[in-house]
Amino acid sequence: MRGLVFRDLLQEHFGEVPEQLHFEAWDDYEVTLGGWDDPNWILVTHQNGEPISLRNRGPLRLVERDYGNRDPANLRNFNDWVWMIRSIEAVW
Repeated sequence: MRGLVFRDLLQEHFGEVPEQLHFEAWDDYEVTLGGWDDPNWILVTHQNGEPISLRNRGPLRLVERDYGNRDPANLRNFNDWVWMIRSIEAVW
């Protein structure tokens, strides 16, 4: 996987990390979440050298670099990711 450190991207565009972010996905899922001031989150843009498609839960996907002590089975089921991201809005 290839992408950007999400916290760095937010700081570059907003000057700081917003309190919360509102995500909309291509499958009409919407969620507002906080806690993004963490370098562990990566905004994934490519997988196996190719841009990720909707079929592969793209075009953007937020994943963690280090899964810590959590069950890796969740990683395979995409339970702890935000994926198929269509838009991201800052919530101050």
